[in-house]
Amino acid sequence: MSDIPESFSPPSGKQVVLILCGLIGSGKSTFAQALEETFPEFIRCNQDDLGDRRQVENLARASLRNGSFACIDRTNFDPSQRAHWIKIAREIPGTLIWVIVFDTPKDICAARLRTRTEHPTIKNPEDALSILERFSSQYRAPSANEGYDRIIYLQPSEQEASYSRSSLAAILRRVRDAPSTAASVGPAVSQPSTRGSPYSRGGGFRGTRGRGGGHHGAYRGAGSAPARGMNRWGAFSGQGQIQNEPPTFNSQTQHESVPESQSVADSGSPPEPNT
Repeated sequence: MSDIPESFSPPSGKQVVLILCGLIGSGKSTFAQALEETFPEFIRCNQDDLGDRRQVENLARASLRNGSFACIDRTNFDPSQRAHWIKIAREIPGTLIWVIVFDTPKDICAARLRTRTEHPTIKNPEDALSILERFSSQYRAPSANEGYDRIIYLQPSEQEASYSRSSLAAILRRVRDAPSTAASVGPAVSQPSTRGSPYSRGGGFRGTRGRGGGHHGAYRGAGSAPARGMNRWGAFSGQGQIQNEPPTFNSQTQHESVPESQSVADSGSPPEPNT
């Protein structure tokens, strides 16, 4: 059955772990909140709500066990952070691992943070900008050999302050139908190259897109190359529409409300805020 504009049909019988990736202020949580409200089979797993990464892992596992999907709403700024969710997905055979990168330049993130007041754990713009500097210096763009199945990039022009059902469905279909990363994966490496990241060390911003003000620094120089079949922005090139019936979803796992005044992503890592 073909998708209608407001619908999204995942590959038949498959579950999904959807990993969101991007700096604080890049737009991840706005998307994730709208996604869960509109397509409740996607359970938002958010560290600011749950308190620490272990609780996010617990909710992700419980969501998959209950037949739902897990949407990992964290910055997921380097391969080691993203590896937690890839490992959890592989605990359920056949689970698909999708990545959406919120490809928002650092200066746009900073502008958003200066006017944001509703974040659950970051109480003022000065703290938010400090965290942005710290994470931007540590950001490492996803590379195909990390183990995910599909990846797309959302530029600021493709993001919305209030997502409609049809726009969310279009994004989900886009990542579902993106070229598989498997064709581009070479021998495994212990640490993907840090060259070509869209954020230079020290918080600098590398590379601007010629049109629309976005950036594509993640694929410049000797950094990680996009999967074969993607265009240079990491977007779907148009082949391979999948038209299957959605699986039947069981009851959702409820979120655990835990304050996150002092949570950390991992030992030795800075606090893990979200957009």
